[in-house]
Amino acid sequence: MSYKKRQIKIAIAAAIAIIAVGVTGAYLIPAQSTVVVVPTTQADQERYDALGIAQKYVVTSPTFAFDGDINSLKVEYVGSTKSIPAEHIFKANFESSQGGFGNREGQMLIQVITPHTMEILVSEGKVISAITDKTWDEQRELFIQRETELDTSNQVTEYDYVTLIDAFEKDGINVNVVEVLKDSSFLVPTIVVKVNDDVIQIYEFSSGPDAENASKLVSHDGTQIGTSIIRWIDEPHFYSKGKLIVQYIGHNQETQSLLESHLGNQFAGM
Repeated sequence: MSYKKRQIKIAIAAAIAIIAVGVTGAYLIPAQSTVVVVPTTQADQERYDALGIAQKYVVTSPTFAFDGDINSLKVEYVGSTKSIPAEHIFKANFESSQGGFGNREGQMLIQVITPHTMEILVSEGKVISAITDKTWDEQRELFIQRETELDTSNQVTEYDYVTLIDAFEKDGINVNVVEVLKDSSFLVPTIVVKVNDDVIQIYEFSSGPDAENASKLVSHDGTQIGTSIIRWIDEPHFYSKGKLIVQYIGHNQETQSLLESHLGNQFAGM
């Protein structure tokens, strides 16, 4: 083979190699380049680490994990508190394919694109709070508003004798049941209880509304219950909460303060 022909073959082989490398490179080079931010200070490093923790938490949170769209997810740094240790605040925006919060397996769902905003607090390498749409607690998996309503309902309608005695004992108050009387002005048993050095009478009704109706029988100054006018040996004080009416005859300010702390202000008395 002549020298000229060998040179032509070498040139062709080289061209093929260049084309092959070019084609291969087209598959290896990503469509978009990723900008890597290198932290320059310790504070930057902490924020950078906290961001990674927040991002990882969002995708595993109950609401997002159920039907969140990863392509819609954006996590941004909002700021940090001045507390020690610092709490880093992040806001995550994303869309779900259905309405509702948390794991909705087995629920009736509405097929609608639903935008969400999750506020996340990260401190000391872990998520300490994650609230979606200011309504749903991702960590505890419950509605914030519903939890509050439930607590209020329990305080108003379910507060009973056992609850009150437990509250006294948690405060370190010495409580002893003196006697239980079947008859009373309220047509329910009277539980006579000694609290420290004073005696109180507790009336428990079947429901909160029953206790409220009974409290209306007491005159403003506490000297009359229904049609009965009563001359007490000391100052009368009446309190009510939930299923209870509590009566204290006396003037010990400490006892009055104790009852007010657990039952609220007196509704009748001197």
